[in-house]
Amino acid sequence: MMGIEIIRADRKLAETYATHIPGLVHATGPKSYNYIFSHQPLYDTFIDAAWKAPANFFSHEQSTLAFENGAFLGVLISHDGSEHYRLKDGVWPIAQELAKKGSIAESDIAALAERAEIASFMNPHVPEDCTYILVVSVPETARGRGAGRALIEREVERARERGVSRVHLDVMSDNPAVGLYAAMGFEPMAETVTPIPCRKHGLAMELRMMLRL
Repeated sequence: MMGIEIIRADRKLAETYATHIPGLVHATGPKSYNYIFSHQPLYDTFIDAAWKAPANFFSHEQSTLAFENGAFLGVLISHDGSEHYRLKDGVWPIAQELAKKGSIAESDIAALAERAEIASFMNPHVPEDCTYILVVSVPETARGRGAGRALIEREVERARERGVSRVHLDVMSDNPAVGLYAAMGFEPMAETVTPIPCRKHGLAMELRMMLRL
């Protein structure tokens, strides 16, 4: 996209734009994150710490940022399929460290782990030979300018450069971004309803979408 610059995040950029990240991640699935984290302070504290830390799902190390004329337009967080479960496991040491410091309550960890395990049934297995996009998010004030598409296009280029044949992502079926993904060639491969989050807590069906390269 002309005028939009895609930059790999480093520690300096991570610190500069850290305040944007919890809200942007949350916007990709508000009901899902509300269910898993139960209350906003826990969510904000955890995502902020995870973004700044290495080797976990939400780390800046797996992120690219979009800018236009120096203005921040959005973030994409992704990783190789072979790293998926290692990075997923990397979130728990962060929660434990926050509890050790007194930033979150010990009781929050057990409840968070239980809800996260239940929610994980909504996501099909991630194969090793793919690129997995965890988050694509653009601030509401910057939508419609092509930043989301530019971030995904750069990620697809990176996947091709690596010789990967597929890009996977999970998205709630009520997320308007489903239309963008479909327009870019992503197809729904699975539609998942998990009884406790979906039927008891009102979460929408989750879609696993895949782009063949």
